[in-house]
Amino acid sequence: MTETSVKCTGCGSLRLDLELFCRKCGNPFIVNVTGEYHNNIGDNFPYISKFILNPDTDTPLISLNEYTWAKEEFLHPTLSYKDRGMNNLFSFLKSNNVLKNNLKVSEDSSGNAGASFAFFSRMLNLDATVFVSKNANVNKISQIKKYGAKVVQVEGNRKDVETAAINSGMMYLGHQSWPEFTDGFRSISYEIYEKAETFPDKLYIPFSTGTLYTGIYFGFKHLKDNNLIDQIPDLVAVMPEKAAGMHNFMIGKENVPQPSIADALTGMIPLRANFMKKIIKENGKTILVTEEEIFNARSELLKMGLDVEFSSAVSYAAKKKSGKENSILILTGHGIKNVG
Repeated sequence: MTETSVKCTGCGSLRLDLELFCRKCGNPFIVNVTGEYHNNIGDNFPYISKFILNPDTDTPLISLNEYTWAKEEFLHPTLSYKDRGMNNLFSFLKSNNVLKNNLKVSEDSSGNAGASFAFFSRMLNLDATVFVSKNANVNKISQIKKYGAKVVQVEGNRKDVETAAINSGMMYLGHQSWPEFTDGFRSISYEIYEKAETFPDKLYIPFSTGTLYTGIYFGFKHLKDNNLIDQIPDLVAVMPEKAAGMHNFMIGKENVPQPSIADALTGMIPLRANFMKKIIKENGKTILVTEEEIFNARSELLKMGLDVEFSSAVSYAAKKKSGKENSILILTGHGIKNVG
């Protein structure tokens, strides 16, 4: 039987209710998974009685060359991997009778998470508002509005946007804060284990707030704890040079993020940075890529028949700088989301 507990990333205390920060030390939480692994992916999330969408999405895993495969995480309903996390979070809240018709809910997002949040809010008849920065991607703002959510543009940096959403008076469903959102990405690791013809040596993962990276890590850890894999693949956190918050945090460098063509990768210091620092050091590394490398990587992927946004293409840009290990690229968002 699979068991989960929600624990503080700082002191290890259990979450008492649905609070987002530990009452003892103020740190955020993470979902810890133990016990048996189940081939039916949904059974590995025992805190959800019924999923809104099937958690086993089985996004295609395609071969690019002899050493490289791509997991097409842009083939979700809103054309972004964020749907995995939102499906998990909204299914958890619905299973626990937290969400009522027309409940006012808020989120802060640079785009993809906001679109996914708006999509699931529409499905559950919630009154959704997404707070975005003044310079947010106009295509993603349009997508958020398409699903019926209100959009509020905020002057200032990414932290100012988050603060506005938290202080809005609505129920805050910020994807970075809720541990159940992050936990939804465990299913990627399970799908790779179940479907990959050759188990990878490395995964190249676009990295912004680290929710994707952390969820994938816990999925492989669960498999390893069940002796189903010998070791966790090297998990490479890929960031643009202009927006490398986690990398800068790890080396003690001042972090002043700049806008990148990979606009979904904000460069802010992640909420769980201290917790993720240890995971990255033990299970992988960070790689930075330039704007030119990102642009060229997307152009090459287009020639392979893969239309992904620049924020996805960073994974291929990083792979091109590396060796011939069996690798999987996580392609996170569709190219239709790019501006221009």
